[in-house]
Amino acid sequence: MIKLELKLGDILLKQNIITQGDIENALNEQKNTNDKLGDILIKAGVCTETDIAIALSKQLGILFVSIAKGLLVPNIYQELEKLIPENYARYHRVVPLSRYLHRITVAFVDPLDLITIDDIMKMTGCDVTVVVCSGTDLNIILDDFYQSQDIKKKKIQEQFILTEQDLGKQEQVDIRNIFSESEAAPIIKFVDLIIMEAINKRASDIHIEHFENRVSLRYRIDGVLYEENSPDPRIYFAVISRVKILAKMDIAERRLPQDGGFSLSFSDRVIDIRVSSLPTIFGEKIVMRILDQTNLPLEFGFLGIDDHDLKVLTKAIYRPYGMIFISGPTGAGKSTTLYSVLNTIKGPNKNIVTVEDPVEYKLDGINQVQVKPLIGLNFASSLRSFLRQDPDVIMVGEVRDLETAQMCIRAALTGHLVLSTLHTNDAASTVTRIMDIGIEPFLLVSGLRLVVAQRLLRRLCEHCKERVDTKSDVRFKNIKITGDVYQSKGCEKCRFTGYKGRIGIFEFLSISEEIRTMIYYRKASDEIKNRARELGMRSLYEAGLARVNEGLTSLEEVLAVAIDE
Repeated sequence: MIKLELKLGDILLKQNIITQGDIENALNEQKNTNDKLGDILIKAGVCTETDIAIALSKQLGILFVSIAKGLLVPNIYQELEKLIPENYARYHRVVPLSRYLHRITVAFVDPLDLITIDDIMKMTGCDVTVVVCSGTDLNIILDDFYQSQDIKKKKIQEQFILTEQDLGKQEQVDIRNIFSESEAAPIIKFVDLIIMEAINKRASDIHIEHFENRVSLRYRIDGVLYEENSPDPRIYFAVISRVKILAKMDIAERRLPQDGGFSLSFSDRVIDIRVSSLPTIFGEKIVMRILDQTNLPLEFGFLGIDDHDLKVLTKAIYRPYGMIFISGPTGAGKSTTLYSVLNTIKGPNKNIVTVEDPVEYKLDGINQVQVKPLIGLNFASSLRSFLRQDPDVIMVGEVRDLETAQMCIRAALTGHLVLSTLHTNDAASTVTRIMDIGIEPFLLVSGLRLVVAQRLLRRLCEHCKERVDTKSDVRFKNIKITGDVYQSKGCEKCRFTGYKGRIGIFEFLSISEEIRTMIYYRKASDEIKNRARELGMRSLYEAGLARVNEGLTSLEEVLAVAIDE
């Protein structure tokens, strides 16, 4: 029960906003209409909505928020529109502002509406902190908050352009003005919306680039780039500068590539953003990599490794020493697999150290080192230091040169489990690639234990995938079908792509005695692969077909990343 120490009319009277006569007239009208006193005073024109809201805040001892004070701003990162639907918010004249753990702050025009407060508590599962605002301010915020992202971005661009800050072509940009323009409120909101939209769409990367006559904004979702509504070219340089400021990069340097990063809070989770800039002939291209640790699957089941391959992997990673390589192109999920291995084998009895460029995810209980080439801290120099740190397990982000490869093999031969990656097409070509770098076969066969090649396939959307009649479809004429096969269709749940999420396929090359002999005599990768398949290795293409037979992906996805050999 809310206890009112002062009456609303008395507060307005003390502030000299209304007179005693105004109160008496309003009370007389209230007897006939049963309207609220505040509404009667506003209709009479003796006070404003803001006057009533401020008086209510003093009467109830709660916070007054307004657009003018800058307090009536919903947190765009917390997906509050999903907690309180638009129709409900408009009907009951409320707007959610922020959420922290199990408490949500909501602005009310009528903070005495106890029924609505109770409804919101049940609807959201949160305790409610009530603040008060004017009806006019609430309507403005509701229109802005519940608009689509595209409409919001368009309005922000128009607002910035109306300030007559037309930046024109790149050569016309005055560097002295870049900082102030990038810190303008519309640009800050615009960049926030781009990032928030990308996170909501499960994008892994954001691409912002300038061409001769246009600006492009693209999101990479499930490994595929999708074009979004392009920003106005006139705000391009201010947007780029805002991103560089967030990433602690030099906004005046537009001739050289730069790297940086920042973190933000989104729906009660911390997300890291890694930023890279690249100078092009029409302006800098920015790529933002979104690293969300809460969505990082660190269990082999989530990666798509089946029971047979899991036994092979488990046997290798629990050996006390040896070299394990994960291969595949950029974006194939190699780092995620390595992190899953480390997360599986870590414990108080193991000293695990990693050297990475960059450190994508922070793992508790593991010592991670970021490469810094400018000061001489590279993969090889880090490995030399690691060997003096009494390690049990060493992870090297990537083998790029002979020195790093030599250090990895030597560590594997001296009692350490070493994990690393290479960019190759399949497991067998990883072996020949290491020898091409300069590692002698007799060293390689002594240290190498396992090579894993992997790719990522898009999962079919469970809401719209449709079954394929494999008997009448010529594509499946020479393919063994063991289950129901599906193909993509497209719906609102998957943004009409037909796919949602990804799953891995793997090729596990165990270094048996026979394979070891072939490596020693420098046999070609095709010979090694063919013999490994005879010994039971499943190729990437075969692993992909298994996913098709399980109804998880389509044949088109498999053919896009693997070849039938």
